Amino acid sequence: MRIKKHVLVEKPITLKVEEGKKLVALAKKNRVKLGVDFMMRFHAWNCRFREMVAGGELGRIVMARAQLSCWYPPIKGAWRQNPGLGGGGSFIDMGCHCIDLLEFILGTRTREIFCRTARLVHKYPVEDTAVALAEFVNGAIGIVDSCFSIPDNSSKNILEIYGSRGSIIARGTIGQTPDGTATAYLETETKGYDAQQTRSVGSVSREICVEPVNTYCAQIESFSQSILENLPVAVPGEDGVWNQKLMLAAYQSARTGKSVKIRK
Repeated sequence: MRIKKHVLVEKPITLKVEEGKKLVALAKKNRVKLGVDFMMRFHAWNCRFREMVAGGELGRIVMARAQLSCWYPPIKGAWRQNPGLGGGGSFIDMGCHCIDLLEFILGTRTREIFCRTARLVHKYPVEDTAVALAEFVNGAIGIVDSCFSIPDNSSKNILEIYGSRGSIIARGTIGQTPDGTATAYLETETKGYDAQQTRSVGSVSREICVEPVNTYCAQIESFSQSILENLPVAVPGEDGVWNQKLMLAAYQSARTGKSVKIRK
């Protein structure tokens, strides 16, 4: 950036929030673009989920869950297993994607987070198991579970979004591949309840069909377009700084056993 080059950086943008802020300031000073690699925002299904939520198809969102886990055994020299290099374990490596994706789909920020981490299976100095509970600014509750301790075929990378008028249940839309499956369960009528909770209402379920895209390619094309046409970056450096602030708050919560409110 000091030599006027645009930069797309992997997550986390930096391990320290203040360092991330310096990068954002440097980009502005030198009038270059700074983007962060949260490529799952470009997944075709995830973009469609965001549209459905924004369009009110699920009513008021009350809860959402994102899961991204895998099997990651001890490997000599693996930087993801070194807290000094990676900043943590499964949560900062994969949970960061999950909470960013929930904020993207729901169109809101996190205002408080509670997290639990553990080393249950693997003997390395970072966590192999992590679960976080987030409260969003709009009042909805988010759940993120990201583990290095679950066999790949046993982790289905589930995404669930629940609202007052329906839900979306997806598999495989969180991850590195462009595919996935998703079903929307939507209620067309919410009246008819009595004291015994009996009702006769209309509801529909439908598979959500979209054209898959290579998420990495879509991300690069988006970043390139922002350069060529001088447009805002889809995932700017500020979003990377924000996400790292959430990660550090989660680890603080795990250490103290208390929820942490997020300051802007």
